[in-house]
Amino acid sequence: MRKVLVVVFALMLMASSPPASAKIQPYVYTPTVPETSFAVLALYKTGDYTHVLEGCEWLMAIKTPFDSWGYKYGEEHEAKYTAMAMLALMRGERIARGRYNSTLNSAAYWLIYRQNADGSWEDYTGTALSVLALKEFLDGDYIDDRLVGFREQVKEAIERGEGYLYSVKPQNDVERIFGYLALEDSKDLEKMSVNGKLSAYRAFALAYLGKGSELVGEFNDTLSIAMALYATGDEKYREELLKMEHFGFWGVLHYRVLDLLGVSKIRSFEDLRPIACPYLSKIQVKDDWEKVVLADYFLTCNKTPKLPSNLSGLLPWQVAELARVKALMGMDYQREVDYLISTGKNGVWRDFYNTEYVVLVFRFLNVSYNYSPSLDYLRKNLTWMIETTNPENGNPAYYNIPTYYLAYAVIVFIEFGMENELKETLEMLKERQYPNGAFPYTQGSIAGITSTAKVLWALEKAGLANTPIHSRGISFLRKLIYADIPNPKAKGSVVVLENATFILVKNSGYVGNTTGKADVKGLDGYVVIYPTGSPLTIAAYEVSGFRTVGTKRHWSSGYTYFLLGTGLLLVALLMWRKK
Repeated sequence: MRKVLVVVFALMLMASSPPASAKIQPYVYTPTVPETSFAVLALYKTGDYTHVLEGCEWLMAIKTPFDSWGYKYGEEHEAKYTAMAMLALMRGERIARGRYNSTLNSAAYWLIYRQNADGSWEDYTGTALSVLALKEFLDGDYIDDRLVGFREQVKEAIERGEGYLYSVKPQNDVERIFGYLALEDSKDLEKMSVNGKLSAYRAFALAYLGKGSELVGEFNDTLSIAMALYATGDEKYREELLKMEHFGFWGVLHYRVLDLLGVSKIRSFEDLRPIACPYLSKIQVKDDWEKVVLADYFLTCNKTPKLPSNLSGLLPWQVAELARVKALMGMDYQREVDYLISTGKNGVWRDFYNTEYVVLVFRFLNVSYNYSPSLDYLRKNLTWMIETTNPENGNPAYYNIPTYYLAYAVIVFIEFGMENELKETLEMLKERQYPNGAFPYTQGSIAGITSTAKVLWALEKAGLANTPIHSRGISFLRKLIYADIPNPKAKGSVVVLENATFILVKNSGYVGNTTGKADVKGLDGYVVIYPTGSPLTIAAYEVSGFRTVGTKRHWSSGYTYFLLGTGLLLVALLMWRKK
């Protein structure tokens, strides 16, 4: 029988532990409190306890020293986000008793300390969420009884918060939904008529109060999907929510969408497109020049861009770009070409960059045009950049020229066989590149993703990939955007991962943590935080299976031993006195 149990345990470890190979993945997201918290609430309700603990540990990792939270790490802490985190951590406490209780009590204390004289917290929604979190904190019996008088303070804070909610009129449907939820007003919730993502918010609020409601629709953002899952338990919402999990958390892009799409044009970085493209639709395009600038990004994401019709308000390079985009879409671009030819002056359009870009597009479109005056201008302007110095600091004029001017010049000079100009431009780029491989916007400025991406893209277009400049730039972007995350290795009942913290859970209680390795035999499961101190990833693994228990607190062993020691000391003193 014992041999059978050993075999079963070994098979269980093999099934629950990931392979030993490392994972190199784009690390372009940042954890956010609303997305992570509501995902935890929804997944707890569906019994996905591994993901619940992952989310809870991320919330622990991004909290402030005051046990409070902002929207994401480093942002100003607010009541609404602290309340959201509390709601999530209370679920985690039911799976791993003792792990989050101290933090929950500190967070509740912080909320009480931050409550305004009128009973509010910051705004109506913040007040509603704070009341909701403190109610569950009180009713779930998470309060540490060693904190004398704290229970009464929590009750008083709730009453004052409710008083504020009753006295102030909510200004929008979001405030109404969370206000009704905090006041447990299911009747007014049921009367509300809302559409879109607010229908998911309303369904969540009703489900939280134990009321059912119909919910039909597709939702695109994490919050709505999490609330829809909480309300319905529908597997499709669960699958969508899990697809949005990144390294154990839910969040938003850490980098700008356009930066990532710019990098995605470089070879071997194409995997950034499916990550960044869904966010492109959130960019509001208003002006004509914005439509032109964003058009190529929309094409990169296989989306149809909105194009302007008025050319007079555009710069020459933007008109040229409009012609190029139209050509790629199979549209007639002759109007744009005619406009450029009629507005050019002796082969020059405004300045170096506008001229070089018009020349490039004309070449791409096979426009019948005398390029000599334009190329002569670019040659002379390049010489001026190199030979002219700034009288104030003595630096060459090209120090103030944006990097992308030089990047596109490389393509022009390659295309037209201008070897001397190409050599000089490459030397300027080589001088401008930082030791880590990055390129700044101008000489000596802050290194940027977009500037680096434009140079690398231009080098590839010019057939200069795998040159030292290109290789160093690729290395910079790889190190910046991607993370090499190793997986734990199972050796019998011991799981090993250097520089990782293992959070251990047994019998629905937190039993401590270890660093580097852990014997997981007999555990419900464990959570791996890698690396220790500043997590890149957090992953939970089941052994016998995580499960929930009631929320009644238990004394920590340290406190138990303290009480026991104090009791023995008192007994000894009494016996000594009797003698």
